[in-house]
Amino acid sequence: MKKFYAQFRQLSWLTKACICISLCLLIFSLSQDAFYIDRQENPKAYSDSSILFFLGWMSFLGGGLIPFIIWLANPLYFLTIIYTVQQQKLALLLSITPIILASVFIMLPSILTSESGATSEITGRGLGFYLWFSAFIVFFFEVLMGQVQKARK
Repeated sequence: MKKFYAQFRQLSWLTKACICISLCLLIFSLSQDAFYIDRQENPKAYSDSSILFFLGWMSFLGGGLIPFIIWLANPLYFLTIIYTVQQQKLALLLSITPIILASVFIMLPSILTSESGATSEITGRGLGFYLWFSAFIVFFFEVLMGQVQKARK
């Protein structure tokens, strides 16, 4: 951990700032609604971002392969941060993957909403989704700019 912290301290102030901004966006997204679904009994039904973030991996256990794959954007995002701090080239490839996975979610018309296999139509994306997505985009551009600067030197 000391080595990782020492590597973090050696990063440029811009890289540190982008990491912090990106993490703040992600953390703030956890307090917002992720998306809205249509339910006859509750027309304003939504899914909480923090529950999806911490328990989304369990969708695989209920038969939701696509939601699980989309949830993998979260650990890949943190892995990208680690690779960026360690200044590995793989960080650029990994930083685009969460954006692609989040983009797949934008295209989904419905989502698995119960263990019985029932699905609900997605009626809209909430602020939590857009903040989550923007955290990935901010970090991707930081990694991209870092790689471009590194290539110029």
